[in-house]
Amino acid sequence: MKKSPRVRKTKSDLLVELSDQVALLSHACKSYDQGLQAIGKHIALSLRVLLHHHGNSQALLQQLGLRSKHFMDTAGDLNPRNLLTDCPLCLMSMGGGANEYQPLCVQGGGPLRERWIPFEKWWNNNVIKDGKNRYFNRRQLILNVADSDGGAHVDSSLDEAYMDLSRNNSLGWIITEGDVQRPFPPPTMPCIRQIAHEVLETLKVKAKGEVTVSYVI
Repeated sequence: MKKSPRVRKTKSDLLVELSDQVALLSHACKSYDQGLQAIGKHIALSLRVLLHHHGNSQALLQQLGLRSKHFMDTAGDLNPRNLLTDCPLCLMSMGGGANEYQPLCVQGGGPLRERWIPFEKWWNNNVIKDGKNRYFNRRQLILNVADSDGGAHVDSSLDEAYMDLSRNNSLGWIITEGDVQRPFPPPTMPCIRQIAHEVLETLKVKAKGEVTVSYVI
């Protein structure tokens, strides 16, 4: 069958799509905050739709001219003198039977460090250092989850560094309960949730300009 020609979407179409994507992302974030951590995979997929612009993948924010602006950053720069592992998008929550990483935006997660930086720096700045001095930026986290670890696809193999981060406790922290030791849960989904917070807050600021977005948060 002969393919029909493709018709470019209007800006109005793209703005409707942005509103839909923000609503989906916001709803997924609410579900995460209510305890469904696995929905971080859908959060990563929504972030990919909004942000990833490469080859045939056309970021929605790029199409609207919104990816070149400043984005909220709550992680800051990793300290090169810190010899320990680092994951500043999250805090370690311990005690009361809940030993886990929490995104900074979750109630009780602690104060937010906030600055505004150009998108390219925000997208590519390292936000995790593991025990083997391997680094991860926001782009790598989002694409690993969305492209191969349950967001849009479930691949039969994963990037080794991401596998270690998400499965093998490459940050190295151990929980001791009496005579029992177990690895601290992985930070991947809490980091994805915190990145979503940064994006939603960034879009709120952008919405005060020429873009109008209907929020459900």
